[in-house]
Amino acid sequence: MSQTADITIIGAGVIGLAIASELSKRGGDIFVIEKNETYGQEQSSRNSEVIHAGIYYDKDSLKTRLCLEGNRLLYELCKETGIAYHECGKIIVATNDLEDEELEKLYNKSVENGASVTMLTREEISELEPNLRGTSAFFSATTGIIDSHALLRYLHGQAVTGGVQMVFKTEVTGIEKVSDGYNIRVREPSGESEFKSRLVINCAGLYSDRIAGMTGIDIDEADYRIKWCKGEFYSVSGGKNKMVNRLIYPVPMTISIGVHVCLDVDWRMRLGPLFYYVDEHDYSIDDSKRADFTESSMMEALPCLEPGDLEPESSCVMAMLQGKGEPFRDFVIKHENDRGLPGFINLVGIETPGLTSSLAIGKYVSRMVDEILQV
Repeated sequence: MSQTADITIIGAGVIGLAIASELSKRGGDIFVIEKNETYGQEQSSRNSEVIHAGIYYDKDSLKTRLCLEGNRLLYELCKETGIAYHECGKIIVATNDLEDEELEKLYNKSVENGASVTMLTREEISELEPNLRGTSAFFSATTGIIDSHALLRYLHGQAVTGGVQMVFKTEVTGIEKVSDGYNIRVREPSGESEFKSRLVINCAGLYSDRIAGMTGIDIDEADYRIKWCKGEFYSVSGGKNKMVNRLIYPVPMTISIGVHVCLDVDWRMRLGPLFYYVDEHDYSIDDSKRADFTESSMMEALPCLEPGDLEPESSCVMAMLQGKGEPFRDFVIKHENDRGLPGFINLVGIETPGLTSSLAIGKYVSRMVDEILQV
């Protein structure tokens, strides 16, 4: 690694790679610094692999705008490159009167956002999903599934081909503003070192608030403090994957969009994620929470599922900006020039629908870089 860079991206998740791939088209010395052994080891490879449709978020939010654009861009990329995907759609289903009311609100929000959704009659529910039981439901046509690992490989390959230098097993330990950019201190396997970068883009995911704090930003005053939210998945056995034809979601009533039917591109079936906040994280599974799965509305909506079909499978940790009981928080994608940090771009709280939005975020940040460099 040389001692100077034009642009340094901190974090090699799907967002960092999407930005690197996009910026590689402009040339220059671009570094991606990643503390793990390779790319995509945290949120990017531990998720439901769903291509979202822009249903859940406020109309004018970055989450909605970038999700809708990212949805289109992902499908286009998959068709062009052969990345595996299924544009299978999903059904959001209510199972009682209270959920019926919330489902109607969510449907109206979806229409306002511009998502492609259709309200279903009970007869249509049965026609689409004979094993599904519900009091009301609507269908999202553009929701799908993507091979997230193939997407990560593609973006990594595009960035490297474009001249981006990937620096793995290297942790950023300090960032200092200087007259012509930033001095960045890192810890490598061989020891400590330092280099200078004209621009810095913080895509550190679970640790993005810590990176922001290294610049002198008060992360509590800025409202950038990340809350870790752990999600657990259970696999579904017994050939039950053959009993559904698309993704099935509940009406969101808690901190997340709810325990739902997750299918991958090989049609493997899971239930999850069940989310809860944690102070420390690992990727173990707390099987004492099994009852939360067996008593979830998905088990009521799909009576073909039985508790004995479920086995602990995997977990994830999300970088949430909103804490327990707090209202919706949008993505933070911000050039920190007004904080005396020209050329420093923060991406904080990039959780769902981050995977769906990744290509759109890459283009969005590239335009920010153009404005900073006045290209």
